[in-house]
This record gives sequence, structure tokens and C-alpha cells, in this order.
Amino acid sequence: MSKKPPAKVFICKACGADFQRWAGKCSVCNEWNTIEEQVVGGGGRFETTVKETQSPRKYRSPVSVSNIEEHSYQRLSTSYSEMDLVLGGGIVPGSLLLIGGEPGVGKSTLVLEIARGLSKAGKVLYISGEESASQIGMRARRMGLFDENILLSSEIYAENIAQMVTDIRPSVVFIDSIQTIMKESLVNQAGSVTQLREATQVFLETAKRTGVPIFLIGHITKEGTIAGPKVLEHLVDTVLYFEGDRLNYYRILRAVKNRFGAVGDTAIFEMASDGLKQVLDRHRLFISPESEERSGSVLSSVMEGSRAISVEVQALVTKSSFGQARRMAEGLDNRRVILLAAVIEKYLSMPLSESDIFSNLAGGLSIDEPSLDLAITASIASSFQDKPIPRSTGFLGEVGLSGEVRSVGQIGLRLKELLGIGISKVYLPHGNLKEASGIFGDLELIGVKHLRELGF
Repeated sequence: MSKKPPAKVFICKACGADFQRWAGKCSVCNEWNTIEEQVVGGGGRFETTVKETQSPRKYRSPVSVSNIEEHSYQRLSTSYSEMDLVLGGGIVPGSLLLIGGEPGVGKSTLVLEIARGLSKAGKVLYISGEESASQIGMRARRMGLFDENILLSSEIYAENIAQMVTDIRPSVVFIDSIQTIMKESLVNQAGSVTQLREATQVFLETAKRTGVPIFLIGHITKEGTIAGPKVLEHLVDTVLYFEGDRLNYYRILRAVKNRFGAVGDTAIFEMASDGLKQVLDRHRLFISPESEERSGSVLSSVMEGSRAISVEVQALVTKSSFGQARRMAEGLDNRRVILLAAVIEKYLSMPLSESDIFSNLAGGLSIDEPSLDLAITASIASSFQDKPIPRSTGFLGEVGLSGEVRSVGQIGLRLKELLGIGISKVYLPHGNLKEASGIFGDLELIGVKHLRELGF
């Protein structure tokens, strides 16, 4: 019987949906110019040659949820306490993890740092499809990494890597990057939608079968998302984003998906000549060390996953020299700043329509959380009146369109964080006052129902 020739299909590189013909817009994810022609066949995903006479597979009988045995995972520590927290306590055996980041942000350096800590527990397998072994060796020597338990390979075929993992049984596997790996049975080029999906499926099955955790390194598109179809993120257990400005020394590792822990947790690293160093004291990053009181500077607290972080909201209000006043925000939602400026102008009787407003979150952090509304409002009002706010005062709360101050969640964790940086007085929503009263005796809590009660 002759082999069926490869067929052509059109696949959306954003969501992975397949079509019989090309179209300018994907009808599944509504993205434009994402449908590309792909060649499939030869045992690929779209090969439909199952015989009709083939007997159906025997399925496993469903089990009651009350009879399912609970497995206690012995997590692997990365030797970084901050990264262990992001992962939910460490690396779960048999998990598949995806790390994404822009070129040059330090993904390969991060992987080698993790390998340094895990090599003490056993062998670590590093698959590099982009760099040669000599290039990785140069980086390892610069980082002072000399360990015989770290094994390097330039294999690019998913089936061979799976067999290698089965034979060696390392403690962890790093694949840098998934865009360079291909499945030999497919005729598509590496990095195509079909290859990404099929190779990831091979590694998923390998991780679950052998119990070896596998890290996949992925590229970032110009839109800021991991390259490849969204199904790539659905297949893995954990998705981590490694972010940072290449001109800055600090990097942030953020969990956007985690089946074994909280989502939104972050770890901060400092890039040095000999590798990455974790930053444990976050206060020196997001809060100015000076104790001098300045107008437009307000302290608050936000939730990043399962923990609270102290932040400093800054605002500058100046007389506009243009016909239309400008509203600009860095690290904050610009539309939220425009909305709050309108609320301030109406309910606090401040003529902001003729003033430029520049709002900033110190330290380069980007947060889009309603609990910062009261702090943004206080910073704008403070700058407009040139009235400094004491550094021992914090602000928490969401502001509505009618000027009311609404309750926020996790108030206990937020107040504990503010107390730890020396805050002694906190303005918070009146709805949270009963919950927070009596917990922190050293804090003076002032419940606020409306912006007018702030005293500006």
C-alpha cells in the first residue's frame, strides 16, 4: 500500500485552529493575518487513516472523587527561596513548565542558575538547540559553574530527547528553546505551529511517564506573549514570564499559570557579571529610601499572587502649556488615572482640566489593581496642592465614579506589609475597618466612605 502524500492545511499561529483554506481573519480567536499554510502528514496530528473496522479502545472506568488517593509530592528546591515560592514551594516531579521572555533578558542564565542548585541532587540535562556546547560552556565558566552532573546536548528531535530522558533519568531537563525542537515524523519546519504543538505533547507524555520535570524555554512575540499557539500554554502545568529591561539590572519572574500553586507570585533577580542574584529586600526597589516628605508621593500595598508588596505612587501636577491637558502614567493604567482625575475634579473641587498629570509607580513595577485608587487620588491631590503627605501614612482602597471608597480584599496581608515598612497610620475603606480593627494594635486605622473625608 502506497504511503499517503503530505497534505496542506491552514493553521492559525495564535490559537492553533486549522482551516481548509486561507483567510485574513481567524474565526476562532478573531486575530488578523495569523493563518499560515502548513504541510501535514506522515503520521502527524491530522493524519486520519484509522480503519473503520478497528475495534474501539477499552476505556478506564470512572472513579468516585472520594476514593481518589492523595499523592504528596516531594518538591525539588531550586536553591532560590523566591523562585520556590513562585513555583508554589518548589518543582513538582513530572511537571511540564514553560519559561518565556524577550531575547537577551537572561533566560539561559536563569536556567543555568537553576541547574546549579539542582545538580547537587542528581544529574541535570540541558538541551540546547540554539547555542553550541562551547557557547554554553563559556557562560558557565563566567558564572563559576563547574559541575559534572550538568549534561549538555544539542539534540533537536523530540523523539530522541524523550528516549534520552528515559535512559538517563535526570533530576530535571531544560530545553532551550522549544522553537528549535521538531518531531521527526512531521515534515514542517521547526518553530511552526504543528511542530510546537506536537513536540510539546511528546514532552508532556515523557514528563508524566518518567516523573522527570521538564522546563521549556519559549520566545516572546512583539505583542509580549509566548510565541506559538495558545494550546502550548494550555498543555503545560506552569507558565512563567521572565521580564525586565535589558538596560536595567533587575529581572522579574512572574507566574501567570500554575497548577501547583498561586498565580501572580513574583521573584526578583539582579543581573550581575557572574549570574543572577535573588533580591530579598524589595523595599529598596519599589520605595524611595529617603524619609523626606515630598508632595505627590504616597505609600500603598498591592497583592502579587499570595503575598503583599509595598509600593510608592508618585504624581506630578503642573500647569498645562498646551491647549489640551495631558494625562500620562508609567506602571499604572492610564485610563484609570484619567478617570480618577475626573472624580477628583468633581468631588474635591480641584480644577485639574487645565493641568498636566503625570503618574508613576516607583521602581519600574507595573500594577493594574483597583486597590491603588485611593493612593493615586491622594498623590494627585497632594501634588496639586503642593501639600506633602507624611511617610508614615498609607492609603488603601478602590474609588468609584461617585467618589465612594470601596472595600478591597486581603486587607490583613496588606496592613501587615505596611506595618513592616514603618507605616503607623492607614486610610482604608470603611467596609474593611471592622475586619482590620484589633488585629494590628500599632496601626492607626481611619475608615473612609468618600473622598471628601480625606481632608484635601
